[in-house]
Amino acid sequence: MAKRPSFKIGDTVFYPSAGVGLIEAIEDIYHSGKLECCYVIRIPETRMVVKVPKANVERSGIRPLLNQRKLKELFNVLSAKSRQRVTGGNWTERCKEIERKINSGSCLDLGEVVRDLMRWKSQSGLSFEESMLLETASGYLAREIAVVEGIATDAAKDRIRGYIGLHI
Repeated sequence: MAKRPSFKIGDTVFYPSAGVGLIEAIEDIYHSGKLECCYVIRIPETRMVVKVPKANVERSGIRPLLNQRKLKELFNVLSAKSRQRVTGGNWTERCKEIERKINSGSCLDLGEVVRDLMRWKSQSGLSFEESMLLETASGYLAREIAVVEGIATDAAKDRIRGYIGLHI
């Protein structure tokens, strides 16, 4: 059985569906009639504060930021060949699958989404929904890379485009 992640105040983490956040506190709150110990996570980009019960950390997908090995894996994913774009079928199902990958908490899934959407955009354009998903996913990925590497978010976006092979 995998060890449940444990964080402390001051840790920077990745919170799916919100991005990079800082654990500001650990506090007890009453929820559904019982006392639960929660991480208080501030997402600087949106100024949002999220309280996540420690018991739900795995299920919520909260994880530590990328280490150097995972960062290298991510760059390999960004450089890899894109999946073929499925043009037929139900586009809402395709967007739901992309959104599921974005919210999974997996940096590799996030990398696949950004790679594929950026390349599709350069080849034939994206729907409004796909464009919004690309903006969200690339923002999450760029902010995490920026924090891990100690660079500006714009520089991280340039690195992502470079690995994908889009020099803009």
